[in-house]
Amino acid sequence: MTTRTPSRCPSCAHDLVPPEVGTVSWCPACRWNLEVYDVALAPWRGTRAIGRWGFRRGLKLDRSTHEQLLADPQGREAGASTGEVWLSAVSVVLALLGVAALGHLGWLVVASDLSPGIRLVLAIPAVLVLLLVKPSFGRVPRHGLITERAAPELHRLVREVAEAAGTPVPDVICADLSINAAVAQLGWRQRSVLVIGIPLWVMLPRAARVSVLAHELGHLANGDPLRVRWTLPARTFGARAVAATGGRNPWRRALGTADSLAERQSGLVVLLGMAVHGTIALVNVVGATVQLLVDSVAMPDSRRAEYRADLVARRVAGTAPFLRSSETVLLADRIWRDLWHLAPRIDGEQLEELAAEARQRLAVQLPLARQVSRRATDLWSTHPSEDQRMRLIEALPDVDGALRVDDTRWAAIDTELKPWRRAAHHALLGTRDRF
Repeated sequence: MTTRTPSRCPSCAHDLVPPEVGTVSWCPACRWNLEVYDVALAPWRGTRAIGRWGFRRGLKLDRSTHEQLLADPQGREAGASTGEVWLSAVSVVLALLGVAALGHLGWLVVASDLSPGIRLVLAIPAVLVLLLVKPSFGRVPRHGLITERAAPELHRLVREVAEAAGTPVPDVICADLSINAAVAQLGWRQRSVLVIGIPLWVMLPRAARVSVLAHELGHLANGDPLRVRWTLPARTFGARAVAATGGRNPWRRALGTADSLAERQSGLVVLLGMAVHGTIALVNVVGATVQLLVDSVAMPDSRRAEYRADLVARRVAGTAPFLRSSETVLLADRIWRDLWHLAPRIDGEQLEELAAEARQRLAVQLPLARQVSRRATDLWSTHPSEDQRMRLIEALPDVDGALRVDDTRWAAIDTELKPWRRAAHHALLGTRDRF
């Protein structure tokens, strides 16, 4: 006997979201059953039990963060968090382990009483350790650079946003073709790099672009990239181990390899192959478990950093532009899909206008998109859901923002970015070759 899924909310009698959206229905009106784990929408974390716990823990973390920030939205972090201290300590230990591995390799070079074969065997563990703990400073992009000579008005805008956000101006501004924006500190000199994803830029209302810039520069104002860089060894150790041992599904690969060996080999070769691949799978699982534990410490700080950067965006750009930017992010994939269908009949100069039309047409989907985003978050997500971020800003008084940009300046900035709009249009046309 099958259990029939109710079609109306038992609390307010409103129609429920149909089961096609995930596997667990909820009420879009009163949010009944919304904060229930749905394996179809939440990130997969190995088992349903772990995923369910992470989902509940993530919601609890968001609620407590909201309470703290609503009580003091202008407050700064009072020193390093417990998680940051823990990650820093682990990073120092891993760095010392790397130094010890280098010293071991140096000793093997001068140890003349050992045969080459013995040296090679003793060197392998040290090399593996170095691969897992080696420092990564990143590299400043060589392509997509937007120089001040090529885009003086854009650079002027970024300077004004940086001043309003209370942070130094980024050393480098570059563009790419992702539906995203980001900021990082890269290279040996740790130069600050602001990355503007042109597809997202053309989708955003003009005032919302200021909000996105302010959010990214808010990370610099709060020192987030430097904190991440300092604790990077601890943050990446487990992930590097997983990547080095083949990625996800290690036991499936081990069994597949064993079957393949059994078909072509026999006896000792099969047993040796099974032992090697079983060991690799075990290392993979240990690495994944370590990464999960590290992320459970690191991601709460990461999510708080996103909320604090949102508060900077609200202060600089205003409440309404921030909310418009979040709405655009929620609809970005749908807008881009609409532009993909139109790409053969338009040129790059029409992208902004047609994106605005698509954004307006798709606005009816925003309430459901916000709620779906709430179901797709958990403890190990780097960002809170868009719904949670918007709810925090909506709970604060409306502000107009400290920075306004008139249409004349926007027109000048659009002219400066004209080559990049063409590149975005070419990217849309290029993706058609994949279908």
